[in-house]
Amino acid sequence: MTTLSNTLLISALLLSPTAVLAHGEHGTKHKHDKNEKHEKHDGERHIDIDFDGNQRDGFYLGVSAISSVGDNFYFSTHDDSEAEFDVDVSYRVQFLGLFFESPGLSSRRIHGLYATPAWGLNFFNNETWGLDLFYETDTDGIDGIEGIQQLNQHKRGGLRATGYFDNGQVQAIFTPYSSNKNGSDGIEASLSYAHNWQVKNWNFYANVGMRYRSKEVDANLAQNGFQAMEYKDSRASGISHAAEIGLEYPLSKDWVFGSFVSYNTLSDRVISSRDDDVEDGHRAGVLLTYVF
Repeated sequence: MTTLSNTLLISALLLSPTAVLAHGEHGTKHKHDKNEKHEKHDGERHIDIDFDGNQRDGFYLGVSAISSVGDNFYFSTHDDSEAEFDVDVSYRVQFLGLFFESPGLSSRRIHGLYATPAWGLNFFNNETWGLDLFYETDTDGIDGIEGIQQLNQHKRGGLRATGYFDNGQVQAIFTPYSSNKNGSDGIEASLSYAHNWQVKNWNFYANVGMRYRSKEVDANLAQNGFQAMEYKDSRASGISHAAEIGLEYPLSKDWVFGSFVSYNTLSDRVISSRDDDVEDGHRAGVLLTYVF
């Protein structure tokens, strides 16, 4: 398993924190080491996927203190004017392609806009794409923005594809399976894009995305205090949208300062299940992250 070298720690002062995390966690398009062995035999090309040399194997751990204010439209008793303070732990550990991860607010532009705590298998990589089979470990929201996230009532599993394109990252997630014991798995799918800009030691980023839920997928409304007695009869498929902009600045080789503004829209199916007129919401905050 890889460790952060002295060179990488020193480079944290010169590169953006996103670039440093991407190097230690995923690698960039220009820093990928090919883990496929290509051999030619009788005019045919054979591909051997070598898990022993998986380029994403490694470890990342960060702890963030987050102060945020704004809408909490997933909680029926919310007070939008009240600031909140959270402590968020994000990590990813992978060995021989097997991984466990818990994306936090400070790392979700690396993990992906709709990434959730999960375990799985990173079974394919090339210079641009990585493919994962994964299963959620829980459906809780990310600290600091859980009030404007759409959560599932049941854990889900499926396929995730992540593409790295210079300063951009595309991620597509498709989950046809859930832990719903009633047998109605449904389909959830999302598509998101993240882009980073480097200005001296400052890193600016923007995330945009959309998520689709078929009518069989249960949103986690009851947990947040909303009455949803007629929800199962009136629900339909729905699409929600999300956007986030933010900035980061490395204070030292270990400490990173960050700030963000996030905006989410509710799908029609969720709006119809509520007893108020809320359709969208935003949240802003600052965070201080220590990267181990």
